[in-house]
Amino acid sequence: MGASVGIGGLIVGISMLVVFSMAYQSISSQIDSGLDRLDDADEPIPTFTIDDAILFDGAVVDYTIAIAGSGYTDGTLASSTGGGGFAGEYTVDGTGAIIDVVITSHGDYSSAPTLTITCTTACAGNSGTGSVTPTLGNAMYANFTNAGSATIDFDDMWLFTNGLNPIPFDTAYTSAISSTNWFTGETLFLQWIDPILDPDLDRISMTVGPTTIGHNLA
Repeated sequence: MGASVGIGGLIVGISMLVVFSMAYQSISSQIDSGLDRLDDADEPIPTFTIDDAILFDGAVVDYTIAIAGSGYTDGTLASSTGGGGFAGEYTVDGTGAIIDVVITSHGDYSSAPTLTITCTTACAGNSGTGSVTPTLGNAMYANFTNAGSATIDFDDMWLFTNGLNPIPFDTAYTSAISSTNWFTGETLFLQWIDPILDPDLDRISMTVGPTTIGHNLA
């Protein structure tokens, strides 16, 4: 009889330990969840502005070296027709042939301009034969300012055009300082050069976490 009572007490004791362990785990889980929610609540909501935004549908977005020529020295490219603000720089090989072009200002044109080649130092030989042909496309420019107190990672930033077609911010933006963070008070200048951008776009938006801001394109 005494042994039965002892075994019964042991079983009850073990059962109570199991119940206590389960209750402890449940309470511990609730505490952890509550702490996580408190941590999330402490994170400031992203605050930013789109200061301005404009779309040019006649920007020089690419080029073709139609005739490389010879006798050139490294120099500059400019438009001789249509105004528009294009500027570029070119480099040459050992024969003075144009081998590469860097566009430094894309401009805006109603039709493709004629580009003039200017040597930085005196050209020589058959230097008048070179020709670079521009390709027109779309260029969007915008300024964004982090007006909040939190540093924002580029991975958390998304761009939308006309409320559609979301893309990661850093696929359109290249940092001049090789950073992937948007610091408080910092203004980012977006120069989005993309020949397939819809010329009928009229609005750009950016989403960071729960915050979305839009701006009409000029």
